[in-house]
Amino acid sequence: MKTLLLRLIHYLISLGEFLRYLILFMPMQTISFSKKSVTYKIQSDSKSLKKLPTHVGFVVVEDEFSFRDLANLIVWSVSLGISYITIYDINGEIKRNSLVLQRNIESSREEIMSQEKTNYDIQIVSSSHPVSCQSSSGSCKAQRVKVHLLCVEDSHSKIISVAQHLCHLVSTGAYQVDDITPSNVDTFLQESLQFPDPDLCIKFGSVDCLFGYLPWQIRLTEFISLPSHKGVTYKSFLSTLVQFGNTNQRFGK
Repeated sequence: MKTLLLRLIHYLISLGEFLRYLILFMPMQTISFSKKSVTYKIQSDSKSLKKLPTHVGFVVVEDEFSFRDLANLIVWSVSLGISYITIYDINGEIKRNSLVLQRNIESSREEIMSQEKTNYDIQIVSSSHPVSCQSSSGSCKAQRVKVHLLCVEDSHSKIISVAQHLCHLVSTGAYQVDDITPSNVDTFLQESLQFPDPDLCIKFGSVDCLFGYLPWQIRLTEFISLPSHKGVTYKSFLSTLVQFGNTNQRFGK
């Protein structure tokens, strides 16, 4: 009897996940919208959200990558008012193809946003790619949004560099061992990344693992999983932000 009950619960959970996938990823009826109407729709959605993450991380734990879909996620995030974005894959495939991602971002922005609402710069930042100023107006005076491309080497190297820096401070007498506290380490990490800690992390893929994504900076991060980034819709992305806004974060209390 107990075995049958457990199987029934398992089937119900599986059915719920399947229905959730259909609702979020089933193709929507094609309707022709102008760029301006899409822009105002996204702006309206932004105002209706209970809260918006300052920094959103996208962790892709899939074998294949769709740079067009990743670009759409970036443009939607920027359009909603998110200022910091990180994209992580363990092997750095996305970082190595940053120029491909950059071209897709420009293409996605042209298709989604109206001209008068694209006065911002999307800066792609990685250890192997210089900062790119991508302003629709051709000026670097527009609102700036940073997209940091990361892999497992970046997570390890940042922690190592901070540890080396703290050891140097102690050896030179600038710091005492007792001065090394979690808050100090956190400050040094943020200064090295020049990014705030992520408020929200969206994981794409069926594997329940982050594969080394920012291990120190995700203590207070809210995690939401989606089956795949390939073919992801604006509706499914918005639903994660709604879920994030409805989450009561107690911060350990």
